[in-house]
Amino acid sequence: MYKIDEVAQKVKMTKRALRYYEELGLVSPSGRTEGGYRMYTDADVERILHVKDMRDLLGASLAEIKDMVELGRLYEEQRDFYNENYKNRDLDGPELLKRIEMLQTLEDTLTPQRNLLKSKIERMQELLLTFDERLERIVSKRDELTSKYEGGNN
Repeated sequence: MYKIDEVAQKVKMTKRALRYYEELGLVSPSGRTEGGYRMYTDADVERILHVKDMRDLLGASLAEIKDMVELGRLYEEQRDFYNENYKNRDLDGPELLKRIEMLQTLEDTLTPQRNLLKSKIERMQELLLTFDERLERIVSKRDELTSKYEGGNN
């Protein structure tokens, strides 16, 4: 297990940011020492890095990240429940219906996450297209001026 100082170094964040993320419910340490110091596991560090990736790569707000984290936890709980209770049972009528309902619940949990990611990707693609168009105009104008310059200096 790691102390908050070690985790802050590993994830390249401040201790204050880690405490704030904990306050928001985005991440939490797996335990505390008798003195009350936060202690983190490797799994905690991975969750922190996942949140950081959502923030940095997706440009997601902390509220959006919190929603995704909560949906992710719900998905994991439902998946574990499904695996423990339904996965290896015989498929009779009532059991089959329970299994179908549970899988529908898992789908309903993942769909909003997927839609949010898809929306972010589409917005990023639009932004990239805007930058590509600007860059194309800049290169075209530069090439035009370069031709004039080279034509006038010969």
